[in-house]
Order: sequence, then structure tokens, then C-alpha cells
Amino acid sequence: MNRQTLKQLVIGSYNNGDLDAKKVNKIADLLTKSELRLYIKALKNWEKQNKITIEVPTEGGFNLEELQDVFPDKKLVISVDPSLLLGMRLTDNDDLYEMSLKNSLEKITEHIKEQYD
Repeated sequence: MNRQTLKQLVIGSYNNGDLDAKKVNKIADLLTKSELRLYIKALKNWEKQNKITIEVPTEGGFNLEELQDVFPDKKLVISVDPSLLLGMRLTDNDDLYEMSLKNSLEKITEHIKEQYD
């Protein structure tokens, strides 16, 4: 199976931006074991590339529509992490952007330790 075919199978596995279990099962039944392994890996990579994980300290307090405007072709997943204190953490594929009070305080503390040790 070449990359082009694999990409077409992955794109065909989605229905309105969501993974369609029926389509995935149909495709999986037609593939050999090694092709199935490649297909699953390609699905995971596609999900990772097309999803933004947003971690916030509490529910609400931000405008999801504005974030959707910034990332128009990506699926936004919201999760709550009370350890953030204030701000948010965005994970886009392998990139991590942390804009939080906790992160700022840790950076200040780290800087002070480096300067005075």
C-alpha cells in the first residue's frame, strides 16, 4: 500500500470531521495485518495533526468561537486542569504553548535560582 492510497483511506474514514466507526471497521476488514498496522498509525497521526487540545483551570472563562477562528480547520478539545491556576495550555500536534500563572511563577523561580546559586 502506498502513501497516496493510505491517505485516501484515512480521509475516507471521516464523516463531517468525525471518525466514522462503520467506515473504519469496513476498511479494517479488507486490510491485511501489516496494512492494518499502517492504517491505524496513519489514523493516529491524522488525529494528532488535526486536533488542538486546550487545557484550562475551570470550565468557561474563555471564548471558544475566537479560538475556532484562530484554528479554523482543526478540532478543538477542551479539558480542565485545576493545577494551571490562571491561563491555558494549548497542544497543537507536537507543539506545546503554555500561558498560565503557574508557568510564569515557575520561570521566575527558576531564573532566581540560576542567578543566586
